[in-house]
Amino acid sequence: MQLPVSLVEADALELALDGRGPIGEAAQRGWQVFASAPLHGGELVRAATDELAALLRPGLSVTQACLLAAASCPGVTKVLLSASTPAHWEAARAALDQAAIPPWTLRKVCDVLAPHHPG
Repeated sequence: MQLPVSLVEADALELALDGRGPIGEAAQRGWQVFASAPLHGGELVRAATDELAALLRPGLSVTQACLLAAASCPGVTKVLLSASTPAHWEAARAALDQAAIPPWTLRKVCDVLAPHHPG
């Protein structure tokens, strides 16, 4: 299954943190879940701050931290992305080689960015 997962439209991420929604259901069925648009078409990189990146994973750039957030969504098995240069590919690989961001950190970030909880 493929669907957008990012900190911009975090409903799927928030639901997955509770084992619900399309990602939670797919994971329960043993399906692979491909997260698309992890940077929301580049919008997230322009909107996110260094402070957000440091909260997600100190030492990563904003882009790397936002990619890792999508990859850390419970139930996500792959992240679909593109890069315009070899350096961008290397930075993405380095971010996605990191250990997952803990669910409590993802929940805290979601609460700050969009303080609502989907049904």
